[in-house]
Amino acid sequence: MDMDFERAMARVPDYQRFLTVDEMLERARSTAAFHPELASIEVVGHSTDGEPIEMVRIGDGPQRMLLFACPHPNEPIGAMLIQFLLDELIADEDLRAGRSWYLMPCVDPDGTRLNEGWFAGPFTIRNYARHFYRPRSEEQVEWSFPVRYKNYTFDAPIPETQALMKAMERVRPHFVYSLHNAGFGGVYYYLSRDVPEAYPAFHAIPKGRDLFLSLGEAEMPWAVEFHPAVFKFSTLAEAYDHHERYGEGPPEEKMQGGASSFDYLGQLGLKDTVALITELPYFQAPQIEDQTALAVTRRDVILEGVARTRETVDALDTVLNRIHGRMSRDTRFYRTVLSFARYFRDHLDSKRRWAETAEGMDAPATVAQQADELHVGTFYRLLIASMLRRAIDAQLAEGPDQELVDARAELEAHLDRWAAQVERNLDSSPIPIKSLVEVQYGAMLAVLASGRVPAGDA
Repeated sequence: MDMDFERAMARVPDYQRFLTVDEMLERARSTAAFHPELASIEVVGHSTDGEPIEMVRIGDGPQRMLLFACPHPNEPIGAMLIQFLLDELIADEDLRAGRSWYLMPCVDPDGTRLNEGWFAGPFTIRNYARHFYRPRSEEQVEWSFPVRYKNYTFDAPIPETQALMKAMERVRPHFVYSLHNAGFGGVYYYLSRDVPEAYPAFHAIPKGRDLFLSLGEAEMPWAVEFHPAVFKFSTLAEAYDHHERYGEGPPEEKMQGGASSFDYLGQLGLKDTVALITELPYFQAPQIEDQTALAVTRRDVILEGVARTRETVDALDTVLNRIHGRMSRDTRFYRTVLSFARYFRDHLDSKRRWAETAEGMDAPATVAQQADELHVGTFYRLLIASMLRRAIDAQLAEGPDQELVDARAELEAHLDRWAAQVERNLDSSPIPIKSLVEVQYGAMLAVLASGRVPAGDA
């Protein structure tokens, strides 16, 4: 491990909470106001609700770096990295040298505000779920870029995505850091190309902070692995082809939303640009990197995961049918739950057939694979179901409705049962924010040190 990386990461403050959207934007504006010789700020678009989406430029070198935070609004770790960089780039001339940094503190201010209820803690699974919001695919910044592939077309990018498209077109970056993070599990990475020089650091940096690597099932069955816990950026085309091969019915019926920022780089002709995602969880458990072999096959574990997903969807459908016709408020929460419930249903058959027919399924499952499929999967479905509670609460705020009260109680029992299952089966603990920001920062430094990022025009 390069000690220069360690010294650089050690400068990250000991953050105790995540900043609100107002705090994020105020610090960005202050940086430009107090350091006009180095920094400037511009509005590149507006959110669905009319909030400005801003981008700070620091430095004037030929190598152009674009970092954007909160592409999913429940993922503020990257927003804290940008807050750190606002100070660090002013102070560190070497980090600025030869580079122009373009920092977008929050590309989805509307959605991020809906997560602020958990930003200051307590950092528990139940509190996180209670205040969680993630939009449906059609309303996600990262997954609503325009695309046309085979029989599928998406051409309705949301205003936030349009702002990011404008930033990418204007900057034409050599390096893109889409600042995501996971909720539960281990650390893993996505890259637009194979960067083997960075992989020792990708493993060593989390280990040095007692974080586990994600060594169970990949996030998506069609993922291409460069290295353990390091994957090639996924594209909409790969998802479509997977469902075409393993699914039942037209694959376009299983697709939601559009393409990703990585897909859009290709549309801009930026073939040499290096793009990075560092996925980090708020909660971790040792099981998610345990490679101990079990007495069941990988196929058995995945099929059990399919069965548990079906049980969750059936429970959600029962509540949704019960409240149908009583939900006059078309809230973001309600739209999202309806969309994700359909997504889960539509993908069950593809996943089942993949488990039954793909190569490698007869191998013994590992503890990590079982943890991913059965328990981390339950955690993520818990989050979606928790948004239905928020949707019902918003409707009840309009006036009393005993049927909605009863449906909420039924849902609450499911939520409590699913949360207890995660708590019982995974030895989970929250991760310090400082450690998370350090890993995200260190991964970027490792890629920059690899020599794979184009230097830009002199």
